[in-house]
Amino acid sequence: MKVVFDTNVILDAAMSRPGSEDSQGLIRAVVNEEIAGLVTANTITDIHYIVKKRYGDKVARAAVQNTLYVFDVIPVDGESCMDALSLPMDDYEDAVLAVCAAREGADYIATGDQGFLNATSPIQVMSPADLLRMIEEIDAK
Repeated sequence: MKVVFDTNVILDAAMSRPGSEDSQGLIRAVVNEEIAGLVTANTITDIHYIVKKRYGDKVARAAVQNTLYVFDVIPVDGESCMDALSLPMDDYEDAVLAVCAAREGADYIATGDQGFLNATSPIQVMSPADLLRMIEEIDAK
């Protein structure tokens, strides 16, 4: 199962935000090779920017390094950005992620963003909690 992670899921886990247990569990599923985890290239720069603002450059670089170690990185190119404009999604950043996920043949997108969860996406969008339950059900069989 290929899952593309929205930036907020990575940041929830990396910054131990309240309610981040499901995000951390989903990342553990990637580390344990239960699922394949992917992030877009712009997620990497967003992680550095956001973590650096809060914790400084050293912690931000460690967060980026950890993300690069655990996840495969999907390129974001001009064609993906152009194609995202045609999706019926209100949030352009989510549309770019959805286009990139579709190009990679992803099965799901993991996000904690309620707007993204309710959006019409070419790839099914699920919360970390719902994906964890699905993985547990598959493992139980």
